[in-house]
Amino acid sequence: MSKLISFDSISNQTAFGGYGFNEIVNGDVVVPTDRYVYLEAEEDTVFSFDNECELGIRSKTSYQLLEGKARLGLFKNIVVASGKLLVYHTKN
Repeated sequence: MSKLISFDSISNQTAFGGYGFNEIVNGDVVVPTDRYVYLEAEEDTVFSFDNECELGIRSKTSYQLLEGKARLGLFKNIVVASGKLLVYHTKN
């Protein structure tokens, strides 16, 4: 019997990258309705964002994330000033 991974909920599909990923660099336009759950710096990166999480940092400008570091949340309105972010989508 085959044991395939099942994406039976939004959280499962998000956790396994089922909604896809993008790279965001300076000058890229992010669709305002897009939501991301995972951010990883592919190089030292400075960016701004809004975070729809209940607690913690809700909005930040000039946030620095060092190469290889990651953050989890429910991010939107990402604007990269320098560097490159790898971002994973979730369902809006």
